[in-house]
Amino acid sequence: MPSGGYQSGNKNQADFSQAAISKAVLAETLQKPYVLYPGAVGLLGVAGAALLGPSMLFVLPAAAGMAVSLGAWSIDYFLRRDKHAGAYLRQLHRNMSDRRAQALTNLRLELKKGGSQEGLSQLTRLEEKYRAFEELLASKLDPNELTYARYLGMAEQVFLACLDNLQRIVSTIGSVRAIDAAYLADRIGELAAHREPSASQQQELKALRSRMELRQEQLAKIDQWLAQNERAMTSMDETMAAVAQMVTVQGHATTDMETAMKELQALARRASDYSMKRD
Repeated sequence: MPSGGYQSGNKNQADFSQAAISKAVLAETLQKPYVLYPGAVGLLGVAGAALLGPSMLFVLPAAAGMAVSLGAWSIDYFLRRDKHAGAYLRQLHRNMSDRRAQALTNLRLELKKGGSQEGLSQLTRLEEKYRAFEELLASKLDPNELTYARYLGMAEQVFLACLDNLQRIVSTIGSVRAIDAAYLADRIGELAAHREPSASQQQELKALRSRMELRQEQLAKIDQWLAQNERAMTSMDETMAAVAQMVTVQGHATTDMETAMKELQALARRASDYSMKRD
């Protein structure tokens, strides 16, 4: 975390909206010593005047402290807003970049080990789409502009949400492999063939069928996560197509581009919420 103390929030819920940036800048500027200390002096003066009467001994420090505090905050908030906003966005990017690098280091190997060819294919396509989006965005916006950082972060959220799904697939494949489907099918067939099974055989048959059902449920989850990733990639393609046709002026996006990127960020949030419900 940088010295300013910016927080990124939930790992997949980093907020790149204008409202979130303003909130972060406000919180940061209010915590500066040159805002807090004069403000504290001003509040002490107000408290003294309230308790002991409006003496100049209290009124002057109160007025001076509050004036200095408000002035310092106004300068910091309005004149240095881009600096603080940039620090907030850079911190979000660092957090997500660290997660992405860490996930990619092991995910490809784990998918290959688990035999998930579709998962490997998705991982490759996700990386390609993210790089293509980054290049397209750089051609439409100035990479030094806050708008560029915001929009790239929104796309990165979708990328990370898809990586989370692939990681869940890896974990689920392990649990599926622990269930021997061939043995279960054979044993269930043997037990079901008994015309008058004993109580223990009935209990065993019930347990085996439960394990088979559990396996099918896990496989269904894998299919759902893969399908969700495909929908996310389709949304990224649609967003890139829209961005490619949009016009920017002096590195700033049009309203249409802002709308498209908000939809992309909403997709990342829905993906995260859906995955948490499925876990």
